[in-house]
Amino acid sequence: MGERNGFCSRDGNVEEPLSPPEGGASPHPEVPGAAGRRIHGRVLDKLYPHHLWVLVVSVLVALVLALAAAVAVLSAGRHGGDPAVPVAPVLACPDGWVGYRNVCYYFSRDQGSWEWSQEQCSSRGASLAVLRREWEMEFLLHLKGNIDYWIGLRRRGERLEWVDGSSFNQTIPVVGKEPCLFLNDHDFMSARCSQPWPYLCSKPQELMGTT
Repeated sequence: MGERNGFCSRDGNVEEPLSPPEGGASPHPEVPGAAGRRIHGRVLDKLYPHHLWVLVVSVLVALVLALAAAVAVLSAGRHGGDPAVPVAPVLACPDGWVGYRNVCYYFSRDQGSWEWSQEQCSSRGASLAVLRREWEMEFLLHLKGNIDYWIGLRRRGERLEWVDGSSFNQTIPVVGKEPCLFLNDHDFMSARCSQPWPYLCSKPQELMGTT
Protein backbone atom coordinates (compact mmCIF):
# COMPACT_ATOMS: atom_id res chain seq x y z
CA MET A 1 0.00 0.00 0.00
CA GLY A 2 1.36 3.38 -1.01
CA GLU A 3 2.32 5.96 1.54
CA ARG A 4 -0.07 8.85 1.83
CA ASN A 5 0.49 12.27 3.23
CA GLY A 6 -1.84 12.04 6.20
CA PHE A 7 -2.29 10.77 9.69
CA CYS A 8 -2.80 7.26 10.93
CA SER A 9 -5.96 6.61 12.91
CA ARG A 10 -6.31 4.09 15.75
CA ASP A 11 -7.68 1.43 13.37
CA GLY A 12 -4.67 1.75 11.10
CA ASN A 13 -6.40 3.67 8.30
CA VAL A 14 -4.77 6.69 6.91
CA GLU A 15 -6.86 9.83 7.12
CA GLU A 16 -6.49 13.19 5.48
CA PRO A 17 -5.68 16.04 7.87
CA LEU A 18 -8.53 18.40 8.58
CA SER A 19 -8.13 21.65 6.68
CA PRO A 20 -10.07 24.78 7.46
CA PRO A 21 -12.93 25.57 5.12
CA GLU A 22 -12.30 28.29 2.62
CA GLY A 23 -12.40 31.69 4.33
CA GLY A 24 -12.88 30.05 7.76
CA ALA A 25 -10.76 29.76 10.86
CA SER A 26 -8.56 26.88 11.75
CA PRO A 27 -10.20 24.22 13.97
CA HIS A 28 -7.01 23.96 16.01
CA PRO A 29 -6.53 26.20 19.07
CA GLU A 30 -4.90 29.52 18.31
CA VAL A 31 -1.30 29.85 19.23
CA PRO A 32 0.79 33.01 19.39
CA GLY A 33 2.31 33.79 16.05
CA ALA A 34 1.63 35.16 12.63
CA ALA A 35 -1.60 33.20 12.19
CA GLY A 36 -2.96 34.51 15.48
CA ARG A 37 -2.11 38.08 14.54
CA ARG A 38 -3.85 37.71 11.19
CA ILE A 39 -6.97 36.40 12.93
CA HIS A 40 -7.04 39.31 15.39
CA GLY A 41 -6.39 41.74 12.59
CA ARG A 42 -9.45 40.45 10.70
CA VAL A 43 -11.57 40.89 13.87
CA LEU A 44 -10.35 44.46 14.38
CA ASP A 45 -11.11 45.26 10.76
CA LYS A 46 -14.68 44.13 11.31
CA LEU A 47 -15.12 46.08 14.58
CA TYR A 48 -13.48 49.34 13.45
CA PRO A 49 -14.02 49.88 9.73
CA HIS A 50 -12.70 52.99 8.03
CA HIS A 51 -15.96 54.98 8.18
CA LEU A 52 -16.14 54.54 11.97
CA TRP A 53 -12.76 56.18 12.42
CA VAL A 54 -13.91 59.08 10.25
CA LEU A 55 -17.00 59.50 12.47
CA VAL A 56 -14.93 59.52 15.66
CA VAL A 57 -12.56 62.16 14.27
CA SER A 58 -15.51 64.34 13.16
CA VAL A 59 -17.10 64.24 16.63
CA LEU A 60 -13.80 65.22 18.28
CA VAL A 61 -13.35 68.16 15.89
CA ALA A 62 -16.91 69.37 16.63
CA LEU A 63 -16.29 69.23 20.39
CA VAL A 64 -13.07 71.22 20.07
CA LEU A 65 -14.82 73.93 18.00
CA ALA A 66 -17.70 74.18 20.50
CA LEU A 67 -15.25 74.53 23.40
CA ALA A 68 -13.34 77.27 21.57
CA ALA A 69 -16.58 79.20 20.94
CA ALA A 70 -17.58 78.98 24.61
CA VAL A 71 -14.18 80.28 25.71
CA ALA A 72 -14.45 83.19 23.27
CA VAL A 73 -17.89 84.20 24.63
CA LEU A 74 -16.67 84.12 28.23
CA SER A 75 -13.59 86.14 27.34
CA ALA A 76 -15.70 88.77 25.58
CA GLY A 77 -17.91 89.09 28.68
CA ARG A 78 -14.87 89.79 30.85
CA HIS A 79 -13.57 92.46 28.47
CA GLY A 80 -16.69 94.53 27.91
CA GLY A 81 -18.86 91.93 26.25
CA ASP A 82 -20.44 91.64 22.85
CA PRO A 83 -23.11 94.35 22.37
CA ALA A 84 -25.35 91.67 20.88
CA VAL A 85 -25.31 89.69 24.13
CA PRO A 86 -27.90 91.00 26.69
CA VAL A 87 -26.54 92.13 30.05
CA ALA A 88 -28.52 91.49 33.21
CA PRO A 89 -29.73 94.77 34.78
CA VAL A 90 -28.31 95.79 38.15
CA LEU A 91 -29.01 98.58 40.61
CA ALA A 92 -26.40 101.29 40.21
CA CYS A 93 -25.77 105.04 40.18
CA PRO A 94 -24.84 107.36 37.29
CA ASP A 95 -21.26 108.48 36.83
CA GLY A 96 -20.24 111.09 39.36
CA TRP A 97 -22.70 109.86 41.98
CA VAL A 98 -22.00 107.89 45.16
CA GLY A 99 -24.15 104.83 45.92
CA TYR A 100 -24.90 103.48 49.36
CA ARG A 101 -27.71 101.15 50.47
CA ASN A 102 -29.69 101.58 47.24
CA VAL A 103 -29.50 105.39 47.37
CA CYS A 104 -27.43 107.64 45.06
CA TYR A 105 -25.92 110.90 46.30
CA TYR A 106 -24.49 113.78 44.31
CA PHE A 107 -22.13 116.34 45.87
CA SER A 108 -22.07 119.50 43.76
CA ARG A 109 -19.18 121.84 43.20
CA ASP A 110 -21.38 124.72 42.09
CA GLN A 111 -22.99 127.05 44.60
CA GLY A 112 -26.36 128.75 44.57
CA SER A 113 -29.52 129.49 46.51
CA TRP A 114 -31.70 126.78 48.01
CA GLU A 115 -34.31 127.09 45.23
CA TRP A 116 -31.64 127.06 42.50
CA SER A 117 -30.02 124.01 44.07
CA GLN A 118 -33.35 122.18 44.10
CA GLU A 119 -33.75 122.93 40.38
CA GLN A 120 -30.28 121.53 39.69
CA CYS A 121 -31.11 118.31 41.51
CA SER A 122 -34.45 118.06 39.71
CA SER A 123 -32.67 118.34 36.33
CA ARG A 124 -30.71 115.23 37.35
CA GLY A 125 -33.85 113.25 38.17
CA ALA A 126 -33.34 113.79 41.90
CA SER A 127 -34.07 116.29 44.67
CA LEU A 128 -32.13 117.99 47.40
CA ALA A 129 -31.13 115.21 49.75
CA VAL A 130 -33.80 113.73 51.99
CA LEU A 131 -32.11 112.20 55.05
CA ARG A 132 -34.39 110.20 57.29
CA ARG A 133 -32.04 107.61 58.75
CA GLU A 134 -29.10 107.85 61.10
CA TRP A 135 -26.87 105.75 58.85
CA GLU A 136 -27.37 108.32 56.07
CA MET A 137 -26.12 111.09 58.34
CA GLU A 138 -23.08 109.06 59.41
CA PHE A 139 -22.26 108.13 55.82
CA LEU A 140 -22.61 111.66 54.45
CA LEU A 141 -20.75 113.33 57.30
CA HIS A 142 -17.87 110.97 56.57
CA LEU A 143 -17.84 111.91 52.86
CA LYS A 144 -18.56 115.61 52.88
CA GLY A 145 -15.44 116.77 54.68
CA ASN A 146 -15.60 120.36 55.92
CA ILE A 147 -17.93 121.60 53.14
CA ASP A 148 -21.53 122.53 53.96
CA TYR A 149 -24.31 121.47 51.55
CA TRP A 150 -27.92 122.47 51.04
CA ILE A 151 -30.30 119.60 51.81
CA GLY A 152 -33.96 119.13 50.99
CA LEU A 153 -35.31 120.45 54.30
CA ARG A 154 -36.98 123.81 54.87
CA ARG A 155 -39.23 125.50 57.36
CA ARG A 156 -42.95 125.72 56.71
CA GLY A 157 -44.37 127.96 59.38
CA GLU A 158 -43.58 126.34 62.68
CA ARG A 159 -42.61 122.94 61.33
CA LEU A 160 -39.86 121.51 59.17
CA GLU A 161 -40.70 119.66 55.98
CA TRP A 162 -38.71 117.62 53.44
CA VAL A 163 -39.02 118.40 49.73
CA ASP A 164 -41.07 115.24 49.21
CA GLY A 165 -43.74 116.59 51.58
CA SER A 166 -42.91 114.40 54.58
CA SER A 167 -42.48 115.97 58.03
CA PHE A 168 -39.19 116.16 59.84
CA ASN A 169 -39.39 114.02 62.97
CA GLN A 170 -35.80 113.11 63.66
CA THR A 171 -33.69 113.62 66.74
CA ILE A 172 -30.91 115.33 64.75
CA PRO A 173 -30.34 118.81 66.20
CA VAL A 174 -31.50 121.78 64.10
CA VAL A 175 -29.67 125.04 64.74
CA GLY A 176 -31.26 128.39 63.90
CA LYS A 177 -34.66 129.68 62.84
CA GLU A 178 -34.00 130.57 59.21
CA PRO A 179 -36.25 128.98 56.52
CA CYS A 180 -33.74 126.76 54.62
CA LEU A 181 -31.37 124.15 56.03
CA PHE A 182 -27.95 122.80 55.13
CA LEU A 183 -25.78 120.00 56.45
CA ASN A 184 -22.74 121.14 58.41
CA ASP A 185 -20.12 119.12 60.26
CA HIS A 186 -22.43 117.79 62.98
CA ASP A 187 -26.09 118.66 62.43
CA PHE A 188 -28.62 120.63 60.40
CA MET A 189 -28.21 124.40 60.39
CA SER A 190 -30.61 126.98 59.01
CA ALA A 191 -29.78 129.95 56.79
CA ARG A 192 -31.44 132.42 54.47
CA CYS A 193 -32.57 130.57 51.33
CA SER A 194 -30.68 133.03 49.13
CA GLN A 195 -27.35 132.12 50.73
CA PRO A 196 -25.04 130.48 48.14
CA TRP A 197 -24.02 126.97 49.15
CA PRO A 198 -23.09 123.79 47.32
CA TYR A 199 -25.94 121.32 47.16
CA LEU A 200 -26.41 117.63 47.95
CA CYS A 201 -28.86 115.59 45.82
CA SER A 202 -30.30 112.15 46.47
CA LYS A 203 -32.39 109.62 44.55
CA PRO A 204 -32.98 105.84 44.54
CA GLN A 205 -30.54 103.68 42.61
CA GLU A 206 -31.67 102.82 39.07
CA LEU A 207 -31.57 99.70 36.93
CA MET A 208 -28.44 99.89 34.80
CA GLY A 209 -26.89 97.66 32.17
CA THR A 210 -30.03 96.73 30.16
CA THR A 211 -29.64 96.27 26.43
